[in-house]
Amino acid sequence: MKVLVLIFGVITNDGQIDLVKVPKFELKNINSCEKAIETLTKWVDNPYFGQNDLPFGFYTYKNRVVMLQYCVLKVVESE
Repeated sequence: MKVLVLIFGVITNDGQIDLVKVPKFELKNINSCEKAIETLTKWVDNPYFGQNDLPFGFYTYKNRVVMLQYCVLKVVESE
């Protein structure tokens, strides 16, 4: 059996990073970290890219900017 753990670091309104563990039901039927991140995040273009020094765009999870992700996939042997 495979166990997938995914944690996003999202930016809060006051500029801090909040660690959010993705619930197991959102990871159901996903068998890799890459697929989980691709499926659960959304790319958003920066509409003001030409007018400021901010990046071209960013990923979001539940409308919150993702600053980092940590993912572990482990195979657990059942007895």
